[in-house]
Amino acid sequence: MTEHTRRTVLKAAGASTLAVAVAGCTGGDDDSDDDSNDENGDESGDDTYEIDAGETIMLEGQVSGWKGLQPAAIEGIENPTLVLEKGAEYEIGWEAGDSASHNIELWDENEELVDEAYKLELTSDPDETLSFTASEDIAYYRCNPHSNMQGEIQVE
Repeated sequence: MTEHTRRTVLKAAGASTLAVAVAGCTGGDDDSDDDSNDENGDESGDDTYEIDAGETIMLEGQVSGWKGLQPAAIEGIENPTLVLEKGAEYEIGWEAGDSASHNIELWDENEELVDEAYKLELTSDPDETLSFTASEDIAYYRCNPHSNMQGEIQVE
């Protein structure tokens, strides 16, 4: 009879362990550090990409929006939100994706040009990148004539 009781206890313990494991895999309370949901429950972290200091950011110019080319993390992403390190140097540029003329400008939170030095001229044949130091003044990268071509910059 002791044998039967031991077997019953082991079965019950196994079933309990399985139930706990399944509950953990199916979205029970998760105390992870995932802050991708904002206060409205939106998944805002999905299009946010940390860019290493000194990195060159390349985009493809499309009137419908900037398409990420490099670094690899932003490849194929439309208007990715770039998270940059305050005081670090970066380069940003673009390649032709359509036949329209585009430029890149760095704008502040009021959607105004941060500084004349933070602007590339309008062209359909880009051949340069814009070098800049990440500062809290910078909030967006933008093609001035095309409002769909705007992405956010977060400087931390």
